[in-house]
Amino acid sequence: MNLKHKDSTASILEFLRIEKNCYDQVLGLLKEQTQAIEQEDEKRLDAVLEKKDALLQTARANEANLEKAVTQLSEKELAETGKQGEKLKIEIESILAKIIEAENNCMAELKARKFLAQDKIFDLKKKRSLLKGYGNSQRIKPKISKSV
Repeated sequence: MNLKHKDSTASILEFLRIEKNCYDQVLGLLKEQTQAIEQEDEKRLDAVLEKKDALLQTARANEANLEKAVTQLSEKELAETGKQGEKLKIEIESILAKIIEAENNCMAELKARKFLAQDKIFDLKKKRSLLKGYGNSQRIKPKISKSV
């Protein structure tokens, strides 16, 4: 039983390290994402989003494995593992807080750019409708005879 406990604790701690690593990489990609948004580089932004999606899928799969490992522990083993993994837990929480803040900043920047683009489109439509009045006027049809 003691061997199982060591293996379970070690595997849980390893899952937490993998998760922290994934989130560290996501945070690095968020810096690239912010730069791509500022430089209006859509191709680079798409590439960064694809990389970020792959990392998040890895993190989700890792979380599922972590949950399975945690359910196999008794309450006493879970408490001991919690004490050993407290530092990793705090680091993961701080990284997640930074990720959320960076995502919110990116979202705000993209919304601002979206509204600017909408304003430009609206202005162009307005100018286009104003210019319609300056086009060639249609021929006025005679009111007396249709053969004229």
